Amino acid sequence: MHNGAFNTLEEVMEFYNHGGGAGMGLDIENQTLSSEPLGLTTQEKADIIVFMESLTDVSEFATY
Repeated sequence: MHNGAFNTLEEVMEFYNHGGGAGMGLDIENQTLSSEPLGLTTQEKADIIVFMESLTDVSEFATY
């Protein structure tokens, strides 16, 4: 994520699937995520990760 808290997309998906910081019992200032767990299955999380990875531009013209 933007602050480097997670090293993998799998970790990010678990964070969101548990309802973000509030859903995990953390007091996160200014969190706007719902604290309700998403309830995604292992397959649904994997499908989302595959989709996100497909969005990467690997062309020689990509700017970062």
